[in-house]
Amino acid sequence: MKNIDVKFAVGRLNAVCGVSGAGKSTLVSDLLAPALAFAVSKKSDTLTGTRALRERLIDDDSGKIVFDELRGGNAFRKLIVVDQEPIGKTSRSTPATYIGAFDIIRQVFAALPEARMRGHSAGFFSFNTKGGRCETCAGAGRVKLEMNFMPDTSVVCEDCAETRYSPAVADIRWNGKNIAEVLAMTFAEAAEFFSFHKKLQEICALMVECGLGYLTLGQSSPTLSGGESQRLKLVSELVTALPSWKERMGKTRAGTPQKNCYILEEPTIGLHQSDCEKLLLLLHRLADEGHTVIVVEHHLDVLAEADRIIEIGPDGGNAGGRVLYQGDVSGLEKLSGEKSPTAAFLRSVLSKLKFSARERVR
Repeated sequence: MKNIDVKFAVGRLNAVCGVSGAGKSTLVSDLLAPALAFAVSKKSDTLTGTRALRERLIDDDSGKIVFDELRGGNAFRKLIVVDQEPIGKTSRSTPATYIGAFDIIRQVFAALPEARMRGHSAGFFSFNTKGGRCETCAGAGRVKLEMNFMPDTSVVCEDCAETRYSPAVADIRWNGKNIAEVLAMTFAEAAEFFSFHKKLQEICALMVECGLGYLTLGQSSPTLSGGESQRLKLVSELVTALPSWKERMGKTRAGTPQKNCYILEEPTIGLHQSDCEKLLLLLHRLADEGHTVIVVEHHLDVLAEADRIIEIGPDGGNAGGRVLYQGDVSGLEKLSGEKSPTAAFLRSVLSKLKFSARERVR
């Protein structure tokens, strides 16, 4: 970083672009994210580099002050960073468990009169603990077979037929379905099935909005593609930011509902063009609701629809670390190739863009 001064637009979709190695991740993930997280937790409007060094917020061994000042840190309710770390890779990890929907579903079944009459708690409906799970496969749905001189394999459990549960659980039904049949539902079906439960319906609707409505609640996480896993992680972060019951009924003590700041690093990696559009629709919706979105991105369609663009460059390594441009898309579009490596490519996209995703949101 070469003595740069950067401003991000609050309540807007911000895109940080530039060639590989120019310093985008250094700026957003290494500097902004830890500093902003601390400022949000302390509800501090200003954070100095001296305090950041004292609190060891920045992973830097030089012992030097790496930035002067961060301002506006108390504008957010939460900072939510969606990185590229993999999600759970065991067969017991499912989309429903990862985003927290299964905990709510188990509570719904435990509250049924028949379950309460039999003394069943929410734990009885878990396939990871003893009680209602099938003990033949220990709730895995499949039985592992150890093969001599060959890789181990697994077969469908003969007792539960891959439902993971014992017959005692199958007898307890809500609206005609037991919990094993609920896990076999897609998120699109579940959004309608659980329409009576506000938070559960919102969680399932988020999955549909991200283009993952076709996944089943009980699908094994290792079977998900890279793009599916990344969007699933985004949904899990969005779920944690859903307003509480008190926030739905009123406002925060300050008198004005606070918004969140979302930081995403190259969320379009591995996504089809149609999936990128669904992701853009979600990011636009967040910005239109007043949340601040900061995306480190190479994808030109995302850059074309950003409210504010910050380009770092001009090259990678020691030749990078400078702010080439910060402002709206139209300003970057007018720059020459000498001043901006991105401008020429962005112009070609904008010339073909007839109908933006933001217009579809509105």
